[in-house]
Amino acid sequence: MKKSFLIGFGVGVSVLAGAYVYWHRLTASQQDQLAVKLDDTFASGRDKAADIEGKAVDFAGSNVQAALSSLKDSTSKLKGHLDSARQNMEDETDVMQDDIVIDHRSAFSKAKQTAEQEDLHPTEKFYPHKN
Repeated sequence: MKKSFLIGFGVGVSVLAGAYVYWHRLTASQQDQLAVKLDDTFASGRDKAADIEGKAVDFAGSNVQAALSSLKDSTSKLKGHLDSARQNMEDETDVMQDDIVIDHRSAFSKAKQTAEQEDLHPTEKFYPHKN
């Protein structure tokens, strides 16, 4: 990390030193021409950046609008599906009211009685006697 920073710093300083020396070797008219050329280059760069930003905003805006409309459509479909499922459940409960339901304990009443009597007669444990 330190070596790459030092290398980059050294290259940057050497480029600046070379530009400074080159700038002072130019005549006044050449300096003015170079300054105008640099200004034009920076202005065109700013214009391109503004164009790219505008395109990105338009692209993001259209994608966001498409995503929102898709979300709204999906939400309305899901709501319709849930409403129809709720209606189907209500229809099924109306049908199930006439069904006969057998309690599992009443079907096995003898097992039920044994389970209830176990509380009255707890399990006895037998241990071997020591001689």
